[in-house]
Amino acid sequence: MLLGITGFVIIFVMVFLLLKEKAIPVSVFVFLPIAGALINGFSITEIADFVSKGCSTVWPMAALFVFTVTYFDLMSDVGLFDKVVEKSVKIANGNVIGVLLAIFIIATVASLAADSPSTYLITMVPLLPLVRKLNIRVTSAMLVTCMAISVMNLLPWGGAVNRACITVGIDSAVMWKPLIPVQIFGWFCALAGVFIIGAGEKKRGAGRQTADDVVDTVNTAVSEEEAALKRPKLLWFNVLLTVVVFVLLFTTDLPNYFIFMCGCVLTLVVNYPNVQLQKERINVHAEDSLISVATVLSAGVLVGVLNNSGMIVAMADMIIDFLPQALGPYLHLVFGFFGGFIGLGVNPDPLYYGLLPILIEVMANFGVSAESVAYALMIGGDSCFTLSPVIAGTYMALTVSGLSYKEHMRRSLIPLWILGLLMLGFAMFIGLVTW
Repeated sequence: MLLGITGFVIIFVMVFLLLKEKAIPVSVFVFLPIAGALINGFSITEIADFVSKGCSTVWPMAALFVFTVTYFDLMSDVGLFDKVVEKSVKIANGNVIGVLLAIFIIATVASLAADSPSTYLITMVPLLPLVRKLNIRVTSAMLVTCMAISVMNLLPWGGAVNRACITVGIDSAVMWKPLIPVQIFGWFCALAGVFIIGAGEKKRGAGRQTADDVVDTVNTAVSEEEAALKRPKLLWFNVLLTVVVFVLLFTTDLPNYFIFMCGCVLTLVVNYPNVQLQKERINVHAEDSLISVATVLSAGVLVGVLNNSGMIVAMADMIIDFLPQALGPYLHLVFGFFGGFIGLGVNPDPLYYGLLPILIEVMANFGVSAESVAYALMIGGDSCFTLSPVIAGTYMALTVSGLSYKEHMRRSLIPLWILGLLMLGFAMFIGLVTW
């Protein structure tokens, strides 16, 4: 009992402090789970083991942060995105909905890799300057990106389906095929959402600048120091290098951090052959990458302690025990309905490997199939995973967008949850989720 209560307290206090901006993620992710584990009688040695296991799962993401943040900062230095912004602005010519549609489509295609950090990089980095110049709220652009990611994450190689299939014992392709109509429905719902968001942005004044005005702003905003770092004669090299980087991301099994590591080295050596200048560029961008890495590693502490201490399973048991008996036959729908909120505080691994087996066992007593339970939890739990403070990809989104967690949560939580509910309702309508 104490273990489960502690887990709920940790999640509640963590979300409260982050939303109120009373603490930074690093402090919250480290202090709260360690304190909770100590309260439950775990020794320092045991806690250290939990932390080690948790950090071992996120270090590749931490390495990815170091080199992706540095890579795109360097590409910004050399002026890679200047032409992209200029051309995009002229094509859009203040068309707010067109820009948001472009973001949505790019995010959809990028999400085929089922790698949300890469999707944020591909989508947000090149188009973010355009978004800002047209006075579109960055939170809206991020919401559009997250809607595409949420729908596309239900692919057979996506995290939700993959983990659920392991738990249920069904091949991912078999599990995914009945989901295709739900995904299609969800994608068109998200597309409609793009038009609604775009209309809202236009109403508040976005896109009133002309293309020439924006281009002039882009051109005049560059300081002498920044201009000295530009490498217009090496534009095609930098374009080609970036294309190669993304081709390798999608077509090879090479670790993403390794690809960006090599990209960083080549960018520095070719664009800035002077060793002193290379050191200066690394030092300038070190702060951004350090903050991201610290956050990711501290998230590993949180996940490691919650998962390995048994808090997640204890929390699931408490939920099931305290729910009214009348809800028994509909328990999978309850978890599907609130899945978006559950996914905020629960890492995907304990969600699908800890909670789902318990839920399947309970629902079997009411004649509900394991597949139906899995679909309900997948669709509901997947809806808001892009906002989860216990998933490293969230911090990639915040890093590339410059948003605070509070800003991102306030704008995106309800729309993403509604999108998930629409998809869950459609799944119930076609009989995929029994009720």
